[in-house]
Amino acid sequence: MLSEGRFHLQKRLVNAGLLVAILLLGSTSVVALFNAREWQTIQERVQHTYNLLLTLEQTKTNLNGTAKARRGYWLTQGIGSNSKIFLQDYQTSVQQTQQALGQLQQLTADNPTQQTLLQEINTLWQQYQALHQSQVEPSLMENQPKAQISPRLQTPNRSLSGAEHYRLQQQIFALLNQMAATEQQLLKQRIAVTARLTRTANYILAIAYSLSLVSLATIYALLRREARKRQQAEANLRRSEHKFQSVFDELDEFAGLLTPEGTLIEVNQAPLDFAQVTREEILGKPFWEFPLWQQSSELTEIAKTAVSQAAAGHFFRTEATFNSATGQFHTFDVSVKPIYQSQSKQVMWLIAEGRDITTQVQLRDALRQERDRSLHLINSSVDGIAAFDETGICTVWNPAMETLTGIPRDRAIGQCGMDLFRSLVPDATLQHLPLGTADTVTAFDFSCSLPQTGQIRFLEAHYSPLHNGSTTVTGGLIVLRDVTRQRELERLKREFISIISHEIRTPLSSIRGALGLVAEGILDDDPQTAKEMVSIANNNIERLVRLVNDILALNRLESGQVNLKYQWCPAVSLVQQAFSSVEALATAHQIRLEATVPDDLWVWADPDWLVQVLVNLVNNAIKFSPPQTAIAVTAEAIAAEAVIQFSVTDQGRGIPADKLQTIFGRFQQVDASDSRQKGGTGLGLAICRRIVQQHGGCIWAESELGKGSTFYVTLPHPEQQEAGKEEKKEKVL
Repeated sequence: MLSEGRFHLQKRLVNAGLLVAILLLGSTSVVALFNAREWQTIQERVQHTYNLLLTLEQTKTNLNGTAKARRGYWLTQGIGSNSKIFLQDYQTSVQQTQQALGQLQQLTADNPTQQTLLQEINTLWQQYQALHQSQVEPSLMENQPKAQISPRLQTPNRSLSGAEHYRLQQQIFALLNQMAATEQQLLKQRIAVTARLTRTANYILAIAYSLSLVSLATIYALLRREARKRQQAEANLRRSEHKFQSVFDELDEFAGLLTPEGTLIEVNQAPLDFAQVTREEILGKPFWEFPLWQQSSELTEIAKTAVSQAAAGHFFRTEATFNSATGQFHTFDVSVKPIYQSQSKQVMWLIAEGRDITTQVQLRDALRQERDRSLHLINSSVDGIAAFDETGICTVWNPAMETLTGIPRDRAIGQCGMDLFRSLVPDATLQHLPLGTADTVTAFDFSCSLPQTGQIRFLEAHYSPLHNGSTTVTGGLIVLRDVTRQRELERLKREFISIISHEIRTPLSSIRGALGLVAEGILDDDPQTAKEMVSIANNNIERLVRLVNDILALNRLESGQVNLKYQWCPAVSLVQQAFSSVEALATAHQIRLEATVPDDLWVWADPDWLVQVLVNLVNNAIKFSPPQTAIAVTAEAIAAEAVIQFSVTDQGRGIPADKLQTIFGRFQQVDASDSRQKGGTGLGLAICRRIVQQHGGCIWAESELGKGSTFYVTLPHPEQQEAGKEEKKEKVL
């Protein structure tokens, strides 16, 4: 009973186990069936994606073929039958492109987003094809009579249309790439679903294997079929990679793939054409052995450094200049970056890139030269120049500004302009001058003392806003100019006008009074007094004539209008001419004229102007010397100083020490109280000094009160004059 009961129990257990196995097998089969169907659907979608990506690549290739055929047709026009061949290639490429677009229309029928992009591509393709036809079709009409050619088919401007071709082609490529990116994303999602289904299939296979070899065989068959599909997909990918390689070779930039050790695995066509080498010659060799890097040891070291840094996981970038096969130098922006293994920090490959930036470098160098030139002009300016940004911070402070303000550049740069000028400009002026932010042009004057000497300087300031090509203020510029000399000249001008007005008005008043008395007949009964009035008028007229002549002579000398006519002159003759001119005046004043001049002493000078100097000096000596005294004129050659020296010595009242320098200025006299009595204009010594300076010499006076004065004039030897002229020329140059 126990055994029978156990048997029935076992049977029931077996039946239950079988039932469970059947149920499990049935459920497994159902799940496997649904999984297989979903698998099939996903695989069809994956295949659909691969077909779409391949069609996209074919579209790009056909579009490139169309552009190449067009360029070939242009380049071979009139050269045999080559143009017809390219025209046929063009037509073939157009048909293939049109077919590829039709295939894309079918393949993307279930995707509204792709359909929208494809519609934009078709629109651009129609524009692109129309532009192609407007360039190719007119060439077909070149041999036909002009009357048969439609105005629409005139040959276009190829340089302008080429740019339009390129723009349309780039837009189409961008849209194609966008479609490809979308499909790549879908492919990733579908591959992920495939992976999930694979895991599910593995679970099902494990269960089915434990239950039945039939299930295992079924799953195995499915896997084999999937494997065949994968192989087909890999073949499609290899073909796609070939297409990508073709596009890779068409890149204008240099691109290469390296191992972490620096061995070249792949390189595009651009660097090969630039270096005039083949791919077989460089693949498998170190990156730094590429011919361009072998042009110099410095370039070789750069290549080695780039590989080592990129292999260590660092991005390397630099500029390198290479000599092309045509002998022209090109500058490239070179970079090498690491590529890591998925989910790992291990460097698997290195990507080397090079972009020709010769034009940009030339422009950058030109901008740098222009900037340096501008900085040189600013730093060389005699005016103080300072610039401020929109916040009022100083950005430029030239050396002249340092000199004028006493503020060094290191202290000024980066500081607030208002703080810098607070100690220089009055607050009332400064509060209306927000440096860097004011939008009005401002000019003002102020004075300050130089920190080096403490001398008061008058400065003229001009402030202008900077706009940088817009209406918004982006900074400000202030220019300081030292107008101390101009102010001094204006003061001297006012004094000169005041003095000359006085000097002219006084004799004119005397002339007017004397002649008025005579003209009114008041002195008709007194001929002697009338004669004295006329004499007074005549003396004042002569004084005016002397004054005008002296002013004109001094003006000619100071303005450089006098051209000295140098010649060899005997010193004795010059002194004799001067004595002849003043002999009458000396006799009237009972003055003896004495000369001590060697007969063999010659002077290289303009005789007329040098005699004028001697006449003025002797004339002054006569006027201010007491009667029965002598005036001595000497001339001698001083070999030690290579000069010839004249001296005029009198025995007059002398000159105070504080006036020995000022008497050579305009209208400067030792004692103005008797200037009218002596007949002087106050310009004689100023004229002498200017004449002597134009000869390259010096003039000065030595005196002792109550004992007389001596005036010295030195003229350089001719060799010294020539050396001085050459030195001045060198300084000017």
